[in-house]
Amino acid sequence: MVSSWITSSKLVLRAALLVLLTGCGIVTGSKAPQPVSEGPSSAAAPVALAGLQLGYIWQTGQRNLYPILGVTGASHYGSATLSTDTNVVNAAATTTSSSSSILVLNKDGTLQEWELPAATITALAAHVPLDSSLIFSPSGTSAVVVSPSAQLAFVVSGLPSKPQVASVSLPSGSVTGDLAVSDGGGLLVGVAPAGGAGIQFGFLSEAHSYSPIGAVQSWGGATFQPGSATNAVVVADALSGQLAYISNPDATSPALMSLSVSGLVQKAAGVAISPDGKWAFVADSGKPQLVEVSLQASGATPAVIPCVCTPQQLVPLTPDGIYAITRNVAGQPDWILDARTAQPRTFFIPAIAIPGSTQTASVSPTKQPDRISR
Repeated sequence: MVSSWITSSKLVLRAALLVLLTGCGIVTGSKAPQPVSEGPSSAAAPVALAGLQLGYIWQTGQRNLYPILGVTGASHYGSATLSTDTNVVNAAATTTSSSSSILVLNKDGTLQEWELPAATITALAAHVPLDSSLIFSPSGTSAVVVSPSAQLAFVVSGLPSKPQVASVSLPSGSVTGDLAVSDGGGLLVGVAPAGGAGIQFGFLSEAHSYSPIGAVQSWGGATFQPGSATNAVVVADALSGQLAYISNPDATSPALMSLSVSGLVQKAAGVAISPDGKWAFVADSGKPQLVEVSLQASGATPAVIPCVCTPQQLVPLTPDGIYAITRNVAGQPDWILDARTAQPRTFFIPAIAIPGSTQTASVSPTKQPDRISR
């Protein structure tokens, strides 16, 4: 009987060790993804991984795009998606349950869309600055390509199957990272006033010249509400930690409403809105947390989503609620927010081993604390 007890204890310890090594917290429920495996590869173009549901992340050190395999809380990176040559400068992707759309910027300044699993490549633009950032809209139907060295943005709409590109001139003083794109291709642009303090923000699109809306002391992130028919946006102030909800930003007189965060946000670093439009999430770089805020009248009070990390952004990887919340650093795990369930939570993906390097991945973070209830 003692031997049986010892054997059972060993099994429990091994199971606990496996959880610590693969990630923090396993989410259960009808929306949880199924395990995936690596699919076939092609020398001409990447082939989608079977059942991929957690998206792709650009790894700066490896200069390649890697798929996130597994399930929430027990995930890892698969093999590199792009070819191993040095032609690609930057890439970003958005992933649904059936397909992925990848924007690829090449060294010759060409911008392409790679659609999976169809494995089709579409040329989108030429002479794109190589220092450009690639930013997808909340649902991945549009994207913007913007560079700090040019006062021009390329807006890609109609993704993934019917991409169209329009070039839009940015206002003088626009700040490259202070920008958000809607599913319909509209832009919210942050502008640093000449000789002034703070950041002014306004709406801009191919058919709508830049129109100022308001200002923040410091840019803390912005995002449009998902859906091409909706045109509302949430903007965060990094210094005050306050949020503003703006309906009809393209109207002559947009309506602004302050959102209560109950003093929970110390330094906003990114914003996202849930796919159903009911919740806003704020990355707090001043604390190891994100904050969930209701967008409904008489909604629940703001709540904390803990993370054993320093949130720095909220970048949508899938349109159903998977977000990257830390910036990729070689040898460090990447942290993800899963907002697909009633209890959003964070988890990490172990760092990719660096080939031919003595650098080792960091030790796995400690166990994730329980989320504070709404």
